[in-house]
Amino acid sequence: MELLKTKKSGFESAFFVIIVLFAVIIFMIILSKSWGEIKTPLEVGLQNAMPNDTSVNISETLVTVTETTNLFDKLIPFLLIGLFAFVMIGAAVYMQHPIMAIVGIIVLAVVILLAIVYANIYHQISASDEFASTTENFSISDTLMNYLPIIIIVLFIGITAAVAWSKGSRGGGL
Repeated sequence: MELLKTKKSGFESAFFVIIVLFAVIIFMIILSKSWGEIKTPLEVGLQNAMPNDTSVNISETLVTVTETTNLFDKLIPFLLIGLFAFVMIGAAVYMQHPIMAIVGIIVLAVVILLAIVYANIYHQISASDEFASTTENFSISDTLMNYLPIIIIVLFIGITAAVAWSKGSRGGGL
């Protein structure tokens, strides 16, 4: 029985990277803002519901949750690099013909345009009065979104060079 093979161009994956990155960062900021608003009433409610002789430290647990929520900011660069590496390595498998390089540059231009739009949307959200104090805890995400188009170009060039170098060191072919 012969298996059907489908080829994907991998170009739609570049759009996927930008959308996932934007969604994760916006979700983290909204989560942090929401947690900041419900933390105090939750702490009061839990302390009133707990018996007086309990050994559970609710305040310490809630502080740990807050720190963990803010820790996700430090993981965003790894998410970005991992997603782009996945896309570039996957695209390198399918982009064997030289004309695909031109198509890749066109797609890169569209992805950069999308990154500019997302960076502007993020800036408008983070500069609003409601999220101003929350975005102070997300310095890495803030920097990443401010320089997102430049970061995409640098990662694109770096990963493309690494893939091209690895193909050249194997002596051609797959």
